Amino acid sequence: MKSIKGIALIVALMIFALPKYSLGASIRSEIYANTDDIRIDLGWVFPAYDSYPEAGLGLDYSDDYLITNINFALKDDVLFPGLILGLGLKGLVGQVDVGAKEFDLGAAAFQVLGEYDLREKSTNLPITISASFSIAPDALCFSDSSRYREFFSALYVYIIQNGAIGIGYRNFEARFDDPSGQVKASDDSLFIGFRLHF
Repeated sequence: MKSIKGIALIVALMIFALPKYSLGASIRSEIYANTDDIRIDLGWVFPAYDSYPEAGLGLDYSDDYLITNINFALKDDVLFPGLILGLGLKGLVGQVDVGAKEFDLGAAAFQVLGEYDLREKSTNLPITISASFSIAPDALCFSDSSRYREFFSALYVYIIQNGAIGIGYRNFEARFDDPSGQVKASDDSLFIGFRLHF
């Protein structure tokens, strides 16, 4: 795909340039893979009174699609220790192949996030569970896109204080306008990878 060089440049900037300007933010990096797909997520959590504002960048790559995203969310502790919920926005740009056709993906999605850290409980289990759901209706889609939906969930087992092995599941569906009618692309993927905090 034509945009792979541009994506590689963005990832290099995320890794080498942005941490210098994070002004005390903690950095979260995640990478997942299976036999067909790669998923990379980087996030910067900025210190703030009573909340966790987080900005992030991500990439999903497979033989049939290349999707990048930039996102921002506000998170906060709710109900009891270890449970964090958040709301955010996620901008997506990429290319998706459906059969012999290539479609440009563009969307501004609403996002709901949640994470439950069992290390905060009295059991002190080294496990964290997280999930996120993103959706962009037709009014928030552009290029060839007419709708986008994504769900991602992961289970992390911490083997060191700042590092965990993760098992993740991702499902996405994108719809595109085409002269022959609306075209749908979807994917279900199971990943294994790791998460690091700095």
